[in-house]
Amino acid sequence: METNSHASLAFWWREVERQVRVEGKTERLSREESQVYFNTRGRESRIGAWASKQSAVIKDRDVLDGWVRDVEETFKGQEEIPVPEFWGGLRIIPEMIEFWQGRNSRLHDRFKYTKQDDQSGKDTTWKIERLSP
Repeated sequence: METNSHASLAFWWREVERQVRVEGKTERLSREESQVYFNTRGRESRIGAWASKQSAVIKDRDVLDGWVRDVEETFKGQEEIPVPEFWGGLRIIPEMIEFWQGRNSRLHDRFKYTKQDDQSGKDTTWKIERLSP
């Protein structure tokens, strides 16, 4: 994010042959926003966020279980668990959204919505274009 704040994501629904693709700039959620989301997770998940050293190579499951026990002890008797400093969310602020609907003929329907800000930056409209498959 520090060298390139642009990102994209895609949602694919195979059963209905639909896809939505979003492109835009990313920004980190505030600590407060991250805490609100963190609080919606189950206790075990919050403990796991603290315990896991994500993607680190470990000898065996006992290592992870030991880390979990340590974190459980740290937060014993506390329902409120603070969001870890290293944990947080991102959002993509859409600049372009494409909707794709599959068809048997391969002549799919595609629509692209491109964000159009006015010069004041206060009003946003979306330019809608049909794309050839």
